[in-house]
Amino acid sequence: MTQALAPQAIVVSVGEELLEGRVLDTNAQLLAGELLRLGFVVQRFLTIGDAPAAFQDLLAEYAGRADAIVSSGGLGPTADDRVRAEAAAAAGVALVDVPDALPQLAELYRRQLHTEPPDHYLAQARVPAGALPLPNHAGTAWGFAQSLGPRTRLVCLPGPPREAAACFFDGGGRADLAARVSAGRRLAFGTFHTAGWTESAVEGRIRDLLERSGNPRMGIIASGRRVTVSVLACDEPGCSAIELLEATATQLRTRLGEILWGRDDETLEGVAVRILAERGQTVATAESCTGGRLAAALTAIPGASDVFRYGWITYADAAKTSELGVPAELLRGAGAVSPETAIAMAEGARRKASADWALSITGIAGPGGGSAEKPVGLVWIGVAGPQGSYAVRRRMFARAGRAAVQEQSVRDALEALRRELLGLNRLPDRG
Repeated sequence: MTQALAPQAIVVSVGEELLEGRVLDTNAQLLAGELLRLGFVVQRFLTIGDAPAAFQDLLAEYAGRADAIVSSGGLGPTADDRVRAEAAAAAGVALVDVPDALPQLAELYRRQLHTEPPDHYLAQARVPAGALPLPNHAGTAWGFAQSLGPRTRLVCLPGPPREAAACFFDGGGRADLAARVSAGRRLAFGTFHTAGWTESAVEGRIRDLLERSGNPRMGIIASGRRVTVSVLACDEPGCSAIELLEATATQLRTRLGEILWGRDDETLEGVAVRILAERGQTVATAESCTGGRLAAALTAIPGASDVFRYGWITYADAAKTSELGVPAELLRGAGAVSPETAIAMAEGARRKASADWALSITGIAGPGGGSAEKPVGLVWIGVAGPQGSYAVRRRMFARAGRAAVQEQSVRDALEALRRELLGLNRLPDRG
């Protein structure tokens, strides 16, 4: 694999708040993923503080060693925001006003504070001479892209995540980098998502693919919502990176079968909403231990209003009876955390919502409330549909905490629905 031939990139995060652990650096994750999609290999993540000359020293060390340096942070109006001036100094140029930007920024300041703006505030609308200004529709600080010598392209973005994304995507930062690699793109990257199986079980089906060296490079990672297989392919003589990626995708579909539900930016809730919309069907939810998280996941998807009917949070037993018609004697006998209750909740929700499908979740999220018979992490998922109703027993990884049990429960409920919609085998019991 000749990744050395692919363009190299460095992601830089600027700010004392990052070094001190006060703020989570989500920009680096976003930028690294986008650079990979563009065809760059990310060499390093670097985090520096706001000390004078820290950014300029970094540029002096890495300019000429990477094809792109993408930074976020240090472009605001305060005294410790030095990236703009130090980038100009590294290029040996002065700062210049972005055409038409200064009057707009000044007017914004006057309208908000009813006084004239200081120069350090207006500096947010200045960029190094010769740089490409990157407008920021989510904030006040402009980003910019400039060249450092014949090889390195520097892209500087604001630190707040919404503003960094605004400059990178809508402002033109991503397009600027894409134009520099389009002619010689050598990488293709894909992610493939599964549900219903543990990471070790998924690995067991593809272990030989993961163990082989060379091209493509593969990895596997688990989270509360999915197990994902990543594939990074590189051009070879006679075979493009895209061709290698898609050949591997075919192998994964064959090996993983029905547990493979999507790839790249797809989400399990998005897949469920899409299939429901394609079929003109609707869904309702009835939740206890997840407290509305299943309904929130579904309704976060654009277009969910076409398929989502009602959602109930019936945390107390009395609510299960009054809202969903779960018999009180059933709750006294089988208990709230039982297959009988999960089915009754789902059937009640489907009936009251006049929906094609209904999902229910009832369980013990912890950290307390468990017993030998019903331990923390035990969850029953009810499914009610046109062909009848049933419940699935799932034992969640309780050591990860209450929120993780809730997240895993939402994942499994969505996977149970996906399988029903596609006519696949039912989600199996676990634990």
